[in-house]
Amino acid sequence: MKLAVLVTAAATFWWAALSVTSRALLLEFSLDPWMFTFIQLCAGGAVLLSIGGRRTASIESFKSPYTWILGVLRVISAALYTSILAYVSVLETGTIGSLSVPLIAIFAWVLGGNRFSTLEWVGHILIMGGIAVIIWQLDDDIRQPTTFLMLLNAASVVAMNLLAEKHPDNNSSHMGVRLRFTGSVLLVTAGIFLGLKLLQGELTGQDWDLDILISGVIVGIIFRAPSMLFAFWSIKLIGALKYTVAVSALPFIGFAIEQAIIQLGFLEPSGTRLETVILAALVLGGTFVVLAARRHQKN
Repeated sequence: MKLAVLVTAAATFWWAALSVTSRALLLEFSLDPWMFTFIQLCAGGAVLLSIGGRRTASIESFKSPYTWILGVLRVISAALYTSILAYVSVLETGTIGSLSVPLIAIFAWVLGGNRFSTLEWVGHILIMGGIAVIIWQLDDDIRQPTTFLMLLNAASVVAMNLLAEKHPDNNSSHMGVRLRFTGSVLLVTAGIFLGLKLLQGELTGQDWDLDILISGVIVGIIFRAPSMLFAFWSIKLIGALKYTVAVSALPFIGFAIEQAIIQLGFLEPSGTRLETVILAALVLGGTFVVLAARRHQKN
């Protein structure tokens, strides 16, 4: 249990740090979100494969259709989330992303017959109510696209978490296998990113300037690789549903990191209002109610 808590806490922290750092660099250097994410994925995947060692250097993960499906879902989620960060604060983006909590609960209900208790209904109502008000407070020109893109992002995250829970490589007790599995997913995702970019016919020399290369490699190694590794590991230890609920703390951790970066002068103030913080706390409280209801059901 202690290991599960530590791994899940690490996953939440690294995801928050990745979100804040990516947003700061996107705004500071006006980076292309698509190429920035692609370079992160390549660097992070290559490092994890290297650490995984030769004993686990088979191509089985690359041959598995589940790995490619994870890659597609990761492309959708990463592209949408990174793009939205250029317009909406980390606290708002992360809180709206908590749509994945009621969504994965609905999946569990439909697929496994896990009906909601009265207490869990209360939790989901708090989550959806808080998110609805936050979306309503967004500027008119970004409200509708943000809502649509975050719904699509949440669906991708839920599907990815459920699939990762069942993937045989992620359930291995050998750390080298898990490292290689995570690295494989990152590289498959990067390959799909590049393929889509080439199909668009928009790849030019300007996409490979020094700023985006250096930023992408550093963020990929320091943040992208560990966030994915700890996320998949946490899903193995506690399951997709509990993991999805647990990482709902991400917006507040990201908000704290963002405020620290603002104080250091590396990021312009996001103008986050007190009402948004209160609503985010309401959504987080709703996720805790859902978690408590699930634990009560088991007992």
